[in-house]
Amino acid sequence: MSEQNVVAVLGAGIMANTVANTLAGKGFELRRYNRTTSAIEGPAIVCASPAQAAEDATAIWSFVHDDAASRAVWFGSEGALTAIDPRVVVIESSTLSVEYADHWIRAAGSLGARPVLAPVTGSRPAAAHATLVAFAAGAPDALDAADPLLRLVTGDVIRVGSAVEAAGVKLVNNALAATILTGLAEALTAAAALGLDRDQLTQVWRQYGWAAPAANAYSAAMLSGEHELTDCSLKVIAKDLAYTLAGLNAATPPVLAAVADRFQQAVAANLGNLEMSAIIETYKALS
Repeated sequence: MSEQNVVAVLGAGIMANTVANTLAGKGFELRRYNRTTSAIEGPAIVCASPAQAAEDATAIWSFVHDDAASRAVWFGSEGALTAIDPRVVVIESSTLSVEYADHWIRAAGSLGARPVLAPVTGSRPAAAHATLVAFAAGAPDALDAADPLLRLVTGDVIRVGSAVEAAGVKLVNNALAATILTGLAEALTAAAALGLDRDQLTQVWRQYGWAAPAANAYSAAMLSGEHELTDCSLKVIAKDLAYTLAGLNAATPPVLAAVADRFQQAVAANLGNLEMSAIIETYKALS
């Protein structure tokens, strides 16, 4: 830890704040940047630019919204890589398109950094209790250098090969989650149309079968209509689905295309800032 006791964290979303607080609890000094400084939570030196946050940091770790945000914090006029020390490990844990992920790791390496693309999957509690899963790609020495930091918030670090593969695995993982969530919303909508006792039905789903994880996590919110953001917003998943489809080009699976369209409808209906469970609100007309 003595070699990596100053970490710059870029971003201030749910995952960025949770990871930063975990690092602070482990004794790390944090230098943080976010375009909206008021979103930064927990103890840290709040910096005016990504470049300032990167000063004196022995590792730089990014959790931002999309390709554009990542490009800005790393490669902008005051980006974190504008004056990089070759010893610094840079970790990009945002969910990115496969095309940009490949560009990021190549460009960061060409600027002298030791880049690791490591998108993570899991919830806020998983980050706090070190049970996230990271899909990591990079040169072996960079992966080895990043591993101690990644292990502070993950239960497993899966090395998957190239940055394209790491980004693709994360996108497909999120696409599966979105498909299951949409299926749960449709099943609850169908149950209402049939006049079934949905409370009784969800009690069964929570205890038995493949539906149990999704039902336990999201059925209560879907039934109550309370969708306060706690882990991941609809607009984030909509963005991830759009990246997935873009990477597939013409080989788009029809179910995945329908799920992506449903999430875009949710964003268009001003539901984007709500928790993923709010996808059921797009079915209200069918209830």
